[in-house]
Amino acid sequence: MKNKKTPAQARDSFRETFNALIPPIEEANDEEVANLLSTYGIDPEAITAKAHQHLQEVARRYSSQGKTIPPGLKNALRQLKPPTVTEKVELEASRAKAAIRSILEEVKEKTTAAADRILPTAAPQPAFRNKKDLTDADRKQLADLQAELDEKGDTTSRKPTDSE
Repeated sequence: MKNKKTPAQARDSFRETFNALIPPIEEANDEEVANLLSTYGIDPEAITAKAHQHLQEVARRYSSQGKTIPPGLKNALRQLKPPTVTEKVELEASRAKAAIRSILEEVKEKTTAAADRILPTAAPQPAFRNKKDLTDADRKQLADLQAELDEKGDTTSRKPTDSE
């Protein structure tokens, strides 16, 4: 004789197999659930719209019978209500802004890191271009700088003269 499973055993077996394949939904966020459904070719928006439509029909039956709509049903209808066109546009705009902000922050971090590696740390440097008369301290500083450049082998720099 074949050992047949009862309907309860078959349901339990299915649930165990399903739970082994898919992580518990309670632990997943909205994005993970949407990605999971999309992976299996299920449109989350279509499911939500279908569920909302079905719940609206149930609510209409309550109303047509003169009964009050249960609070849980009202809450589910409110949560499953499809977004308006304006809400969809705002949601897409906020997602786009977040993506752009993320990209710009990443670019800024990478360029800052690259600049820190490449460019020496900036220190205030004296400017002599607009000075009419150089002091002895200025001349000494220019001479020291010229000597430092000469040691490095920079032959393109010129030496300051007294007329500068």
